[in-house]
Amino acid sequence: MNSFIKKFLKVYEQVKLLVWPLLTILIIFFIWRLIADRATVYLTINSYHTRWGDVLFPLVTQLGSVAAAVLLSLLFVIIRRPVGYILATAYMFTATISFSLKVLVGYPRPYRYFMDKLHELYFVPGVEVLNNFRSFPSGHSVCAFTAATVLSYYSRNKYWSFLFLFLAVLVAYSRMYLNQHFLEDVSAGAVIGVFFSMIWLSFFADEKVTFSGK
Repeated sequence: MNSFIKKFLKVYEQVKLLVWPLLTILIIFFIWRLIADRATVYLTINSYHTRWGDVLFPLVTQLGSVAAAVLLSLLFVIIRRPVGYILATAYMFTATISFSLKVLVGYPRPYRYFMDKLHELYFVPGVEVLNNFRSFPSGHSVCAFTAATVLSYYSRNKYWSFLFLFLAVLVAYSRMYLNQHFLEDVSAGAVIGVFFSMIWLSFFADEKVTFSGK
């Protein structure tokens, strides 16, 4: 156990530029939720829409899709095989946890939650809104933050972590923008994606593999 903890801390040292900014964001969200209830927070987020956002975020959200996970994994299998294999298995590990929680928790998505006041929501034209009980956690957010964590770990230049975090945050925000998830869902997805990816990476912490330039 002590050996594994040491490996986990070794992983943390490699991804701390991702972890601390994310932790700051999550603390801000936590404070906001202490002040306002779930519905108020969601309706506030949902009220901010723009024409360019309606075009951009349906595209951005695809970065957290299964298709993106498969393509990114295959890309790294081609250009840096060990990273590709570990990324693919990290996706599977965190996705299993995410899907299990979706089934166990069974929380309604925003469309179903606000069924009696849908007129208060803004729907992006052309986007299909899911209407089931698998809102928590956000699978797209889990996927995006899994990739951000693994890529931050294997990148030689650790400042790339800020870019990976930014893209993952955009994916998480897109899930709320598109009426698919609540703030709690994407926040939990971020935590699951980062924490369990760090656990997974701990099994490979002794391997010397990197990508990208200095």
